[in-house]
Amino acid sequence: MTRLPMYRSSTATLTRPAHDPDGPRAEEDLLLRFEAAFEADFSLVATGRTAAWIHGFDVLPPGSDQRDWPVESSPDPLLADITVVDGLPVTTLARTLVDCAADLPRLEAVAAADQFLRAGVDAGALAAALEPVHGDRLRRANATLLAADPRSESPMESWTRCLIADAGLPTPVPQLRVRTPNGRSKFLDFGWERWRVGVEYDGMGARLGLEAEASDRRRHQVLRNLGWEVVVLTASDVMEHPRPWLLRARDLFLERGWDPSANEMKDVNARIEAVSMALKP
Repeated sequence: MTRLPMYRSSTATLTRPAHDPDGPRAEEDLLLRFEAAFEADFSLVATGRTAAWIHGFDVLPPGSDQRDWPVESSPDPLLADITVVDGLPVTTLARTLVDCAADLPRLEAVAAADQFLRAGVDAGALAAALEPVHGDRLRRANATLLAADPRSESPMESWTRCLIADAGLPTPVPQLRVRTPNGRSKFLDFGWERWRVGVEYDGMGARLGLEAEASDRRRHQVLRNLGWEVVVLTASDVMEHPRPWLLRARDLFLERGWDPSANEMKDVNARIEAVSMALKP
């Protein structure tokens, strides 16, 4: 069976109710908690997820509350890897990206790398940050960076794309533009134009309500009228039950002309099972 790296954080995190009557208290904010730690020990530098948060990136595990996340810091990063954000010493953007790519679970690492690359990270700085990394950390960092794509627009899109890749299915194009006969464009979160198959993550309707959901349905119907098959996924599909939709995508490709060899098909089937097992609690 194909083996995959750890897919999600194993650390249990506390979450608050969506409508906390007390509201957030300033002293619980992750940035301010690191500030307090730094004032007690001026040798500390924010690292990992804490550094990402201070840089403006949320790379915490899905459902985690930053007010409950432990402060991550170190007294010994290289001077070249330190910068100042909001008056606080943190690892540079490139070093923080490398640390997240090397140390976070696979899906969270790829989603974090997508965010950093979307914001723009200097290639030279990234190469320099990778230089002192060795062994398993370098292997994990490189695997993450190879899987990263700044075109994904949300962490769940990043997770979906990573699951598709790890399952050995053909590589999709993120934010694929499909032109309609009237000259207008419709976009898919992911698509395979060769087989006219698209995958959409249904997060917009849950956030923006019935109007956004109806708009998505109209867009999907336009695409289906043009011969596209659109697979719509929920958070539960992506985070807990990938096997059914990965099998459906596989079967759609086969129906529409994908012609892998017997060995390739065996590998894909094994990878789909491995992906499914890796996401089990």
